[in-house]
Amino acid sequence: MVKTAVLVATYNGQNFILDQLDSIRNQTVKPDYVILRDDRSSDKTVEVVNDYIKSHDLKGWSIVKNEHNLGWRLNFRQLLIDSLDYQVDYVFFSDQDDIWYLDKNERQLAIMEKNPHIDVLSADVDIKLMSEDATEPNQFQFDKQDEITAYPLDFTYHNYRQGWTFCIRKALVEQILKYYTDGLILSHDNLMTGISGLLGSGYNYNQAVGVHKRHGGNASGNLLSLHSSHQRHLDELKLVLSYDLIAEGVLKERNHPNYSKLLEYLTFNKERIENAKNRKVLSTLKQVIKDKDYYDSFSNRVRDILFLVKK
Repeated sequence: MVKTAVLVATYNGQNFILDQLDSIRNQTVKPDYVILRDDRSSDKTVEVVNDYIKSHDLKGWSIVKNEHNLGWRLNFRQLLIDSLDYQVDYVFFSDQDDIWYLDKNERQLAIMEKNPHIDVLSADVDIKLMSEDATEPNQFQFDKQDEITAYPLDFTYHNYRQGWTFCIRKALVEQILKYYTDGLILSHDNLMTGISGLLGSGYNYNQAVGVHKRHGGNASGNLLSLHSSHQRHLDELKLVLSYDLIAEGVLKERNHPNYSKLLEYLTFNKERIENAKNRKVLSTLKQVIKDKDYYDSFSNRVRDILFLVKK
């Protein structure tokens, strides 16, 4: 019998988390475990969740409150670490305010069981704008002629779909966590998308599995801009370097043919962050011109130059 765990990160979600918990509890294939981790909410999120677990007598559900605020990226890392203690075959990510269609897990598990070469299966979503200043995210367009589509090969730090649509084979989680060490930080969805894409085991299910609610302050929409500080630029570069370091470990362990190319990106990004830290003008210009193929966009080449003089 296939076993699954849902990993839920919470923070000040008392006003909207119940709908999401309902959509998890009422899945046609119910999860064996629902592991929630609260990142020091100042509202009653933890109390609301504990009352929900008690009122529905939910075995295998639990919530832990962090001893100190980790930030959403490291909160998801800790949830992945938590999952190691559970004997499950698949892991699902969950945000606290999106709504799953009730057959979401059933559909994704059927695909995963039918395709043992898939490690990560994301999916399409329906978008619901919750405020006037909410925006629709730009979605990568997969070829939808087939039910599932393989991720294109891409060595950059990137993502295609919201993390809460992911079904992940636990074996990949175990391998990745060997290299996702203390001091590294990055987005869980980019991590799983990128590494599974490099391995050739990342796919998208070309049907909607739930409703993604977009608020004016969505965490995923808090992007680097030209108004950001120099430190914020460095923080973003650290996400990229963290990804490369983890990918290096996984690809090397698997003796994967993409390992040598990944090393080129790792070398490039180590130099890139060093140039940014020390505001090396000539070295940055050399990278922007000579190594332009290692950038994921023209705008990032421009940013590297502009942030040399930003405070």
